[in-house]
Amino acid sequence: MIHKIHHLKCGSMCPVCAPLFGQKGWKAEIVCHCLLVETDRGLVLIDTGFGLQDYLHMQQRLGSLVKRLGKIEPNLEFSAIQQIQKLGFHPKDVQHIFVTHLDFDHAGGISDFPHATVHVLANEYNAAQLPNFKGKLRYKTNQYKQHRYWNFVEYQQGEKWFNLEKVKGFPLFQDEILMVPLLGHSAGHCGIAIKQQNQWLLFCGDAYYSHLELNPANKLRSLTLLEKTFAEDNEKRLINLKKLQHLAQHEPTIEIICAHDPHELRRYQT
Repeated sequence: MIHKIHHLKCGSMCPVCAPLFGQKGWKAEIVCHCLLVETDRGLVLIDTGFGLQDYLHMQQRLGSLVKRLGKIEPNLEFSAIQQIQKLGFHPKDVQHIFVTHLDFDHAGGISDFPHATVHVLANEYNAAQLPNFKGKLRYKTNQYKQHRYWNFVEYQQGEKWFNLEKVKGFPLFQDEILMVPLLGHSAGHCGIAIKQQNQWLLFCGDAYYSHLELNPANKLRSLTLLEKTFAEDNEKRLINLKKLQHLAQHEPTIEIICAHDPHELRRYQT
């Protein structure tokens, strides 16, 4: 059973590209929105943001390009492990981690929870192990190469959920946590759906960057170009974005959020 969902800010980036994200000014406000879910089976972390080692050894872990262009705020208090401890939990209480994908700003905290089982789509993990040119920029496998406990979820297995296909449920959580393939941004990108009573929260990772994108009437050309540049398969990304737009407009039982929109994070933290 799902008891409570905490919304965490596990990273903050301020690159000089605000117009690309549909924001005013020059410096963009980009957060790493993660979820901590209290369940009967212990704590579940959804994405991990930047970890302690990323903040302590940014150059070695992330490289000079990311450090220089990402403008990551070096605040250890943003790490999931410190926030979890402030909530009164022990790091070992985190039994499971679900990652939407393995980009460096989503997987950095894995190393802070060595006893947790990490659930990820198998094709995402495989892409990180043998990265193409774009993959070498997004994946920093030293963040999690020592981790021992993995559950590689096969993309072809799963069922239909609303208008989305190949969705995987987890009996361990009474199918109240689902892995929802949303390919495009990366090879094995997915969303994580969490059920509370009769409502669903669909955490979409990087399937979109701004809440404005959920309304197809909003034309965000600069942001669309940026997302195309980052996408592993932009055609798939656009197909899945249209499905999310449909859900946002026609399914009142589903609340949709992404990983980097500060507007969405503030809505849950206030």
